[in-house]
Amino acid sequence: MYLINQPTNNMERTSMRKTKKTKGQMRLVEALLASFIIMLAITFLNVFAVTPLSPKYEPSNLEKMGNNVLHDLDEKRLLSRFIYNEDWVTLTMALMVSLPPEIYFDLTVYYLNWTVANDETMRYGDIDVFENSSYIASVTYIVPGYQTNYDPRILVLQLVER
Repeated sequence: MYLINQPTNNMERTSMRKTKKTKGQMRLVEALLASFIIMLAITFLNVFAVTPLSPKYEPSNLEKMGNNVLHDLDEKRLLSRFIYNEDWVTLTMALMVSLPPEIYFDLTVYYLNWTVANDETMRYGDIDVFENSSYIASVTYIVPGYQTNYDPRILVLQLVER
């Protein structure tokens, strides 16, 4: 009986050795497969990732900045006063002071029927910057009237980074 059990024991040892080797190999295959899937996922995500256009000012940040500047001037009741008194030079100076120096702007004021209200150009910066820039942020702002008069004006402010 002792002789019968011993070969069985050797067979068990042999099969256990084979199983242990197979388990190590399978772990290695699993690790390689997992790293391949992770690399594939990262590559796939990089294709569809939206990277910022500029570390300083993205167009959405420029739009927010332009909207905030016009809103601040409107809250101080300066914007409507400049527009309805047609004080375009002072409005241009107020925008130049309110915006950072590396941001160029072009402001056009329209009547409600979209005819141009300002006879002077309100611009800070060279026109070539606007023509050659690939990203121009545009903000539309409506001023309803001045004091008690309802006479809406539409402001279109275009911003570009120098």
